[in-house]
Amino acid sequence: MEVDFFKELFCSLSQVTRLAFEVRDEERSLFSTAADRTDMPTSNRVKELSDQIIRRAAFQHASFQEPYAMFGVPIKYGEEIIGSLIAHRPNSDKRPVTKDDPFRTKPHAKEMETLLTNLAALMEDKWASQKEVQDITDELTQSFEDLNLYSRIATQIKALRFSNVMLRNLTEELLETMRTDLAFAILPDRQEYNSLVYNKDVFESVAERHVFAENLIKAIPEKDISLKNDYLIVNDSKATEGFGTLHPNPYRYLAVRMRHNDNVYGWLGLVSFNLKEIFRRSELRLMSSMAEQLAVAMANTDLYHDLEQFVINVVKSLVYAIEAKDVYTRGHSERVNRYSMLMADLLQLNEDQKSILYWASILHDVGKIGIPEAILNKPRPLNDDEYGIIKGHPEKGYDILKPLEQLASSLPGILHHHECYDGGGYPHGLKGKEIPLLARIIAVADTFDAITTDRAYRQGKAVKEALAIIEKAAGTQLDPHLVEVFKEILNEDLGPVQKGMRVLAA
Repeated sequence: MEVDFFKELFCSLSQVTRLAFEVRDEERSLFSTAADRTDMPTSNRVKELSDQIIRRAAFQHASFQEPYAMFGVPIKYGEEIIGSLIAHRPNSDKRPVTKDDPFRTKPHAKEMETLLTNLAALMEDKWASQKEVQDITDELTQSFEDLNLYSRIATQIKALRFSNVMLRNLTEELLETMRTDLAFAILPDRQEYNSLVYNKDVFESVAERHVFAENLIKAIPEKDISLKNDYLIVNDSKATEGFGTLHPNPYRYLAVRMRHNDNVYGWLGLVSFNLKEIFRRSELRLMSSMAEQLAVAMANTDLYHDLEQFVINVVKSLVYAIEAKDVYTRGHSERVNRYSMLMADLLQLNEDQKSILYWASILHDVGKIGIPEAILNKPRPLNDDEYGIIKGHPEKGYDILKPLEQLASSLPGILHHHECYDGGGYPHGLKGKEIPLLARIIAVADTFDAITTDRAYRQGKAVKEALAIIEKAAGTQLDPHLVEVFKEILNEDLGPVQKGMRVLAA
C-alpha cells in the first residue's frame, strides 16, 4: 500500500477534527498522525481493532479510554482486504469531554463510519488508477518491444523487395545472355508485374508477342511429368502437341514455374526460333534458380507489406494508447494530421509529399511513449527539469521510427516539429528555411491544437483567441507564410476545428 500521497491529507484532517488517523496492513502500522507512537497500550488496542476489521471485513469500533472509542474500516485492493484505516482520539489531546465529542462511542459511530469509508474509498480509487496506468505502461512496453522486433525483420528483408523494375531488368538480361528471341515473366494474379522483352527483328506487332506468350502458358499440359520439377522444355514446337499452331515458325521453348512452398506465382519463359541449338541443362538450372529466387522475393515482399502495415498499425496504436493515458490530449494527433493535410492541399503539395506529411503528422508525438505519465498528466505547469524531459520527445520519436524504412522520409518532420522559425526551438535550433517544410507545417497545426484544447493545468482558448496567438507567433515560433495558409483553411473548413475545441459564439 502506497500511502505517501495521502499523508498530507490525513495530517490536515487530524488538525481539523482532533482525530488521530492510522493506516495499517496485516502486520504493521504504515502511517499515523499520532504524536506519541511509543504508547504501547494504545498501539496494542489499535492493532487488535485492525485485526478484527480485516477478519470481519467491516466497520468496527471499540471502547478506548472510556468514554472514548476508536473506529476503523477495511481497506481493499480490488476484492482483497489489504489493511485498515483507524481513527481515535490521540493521547496528547487533553481537552475536556463534551457531548458533541466525535470520539464518544455511540452518538457518532454512524458519522465516523461514513467519514472513514469515504476516506478509504479515496485511497482505493487512487490505487486502482495507479494500477490502470501501470497496466497501460506495461502494454505500451510490450507493444514497443513488438514494434522493435517487427521493424528489425522488415529491415532485414527489405533488400528482397519485389518490383516490376527488378523483373524487367531480369528479363532483359535473360534475353541478352541466353541469346533468345523472347523472354517473359507472367504472373496471372499480379499482372501489373508482367514483363516481356523481345528481339525486334522477329516480332513486329505488340499484340503478337503478348498473345503468343500468354498462349504458351495456356498450352502447358497439366500432367506433363517434368512439371513435377516445375519446368517444361519444348525443343521443337512442330514436333510437340499443342504448340505447333501457336506460331507459324518452329521454335524452342523453356518455361519454369515460380513457386515458393505451396504458392505458385507464375512463369518465367524463354523462346528462340534458332533450332540449331537446344536449351542446355545448365540453362535450365540457371532459369530454375532465378525462378526460385523470384518466388522467394515475392513471398518476402508479401510478408514485408504485411509487416509494414502491422508496424504502422502498432505505431498508431502506441499513439492512441499514449493519448488514452491523458484525457487532455485525446485526439490531438488526428487533429494535427487533419490540419496538416488541409494545409498541404492549399499549398498544392504533390502526392509523395502528402504521404510523407500524413505519417509525420499522425506520428509526430510518438516519442512521448518515453515520457513519464506523472509529467504528461501534471495538473500544474512543468518545472525546468520536467520541461527538459518533454523536450526530448522529438528525438525519442525519431529513434523509435528510424528502423522503419517505409517511414524514413517522415522522420525530419517528426524530429523538427518543435524548431522555431527564429532559431530558438529544439532539438537542433534550426532557423527559417533550414527547418524542413513539413516540420513547419506540423508546427503550426500542433501549436493551434495545443492552444484550443483543454490541458490539465489550463482551459483551452477559443478559436479566435488561438488564431490571434499564432499570428503573434508568426516570424518567431512559426513560419509567417504558413500561418497565413492556416488562416485560410480555418475560413474554408471549420468542421475539424469545431469538433473537440472551444469556438467563440458568432
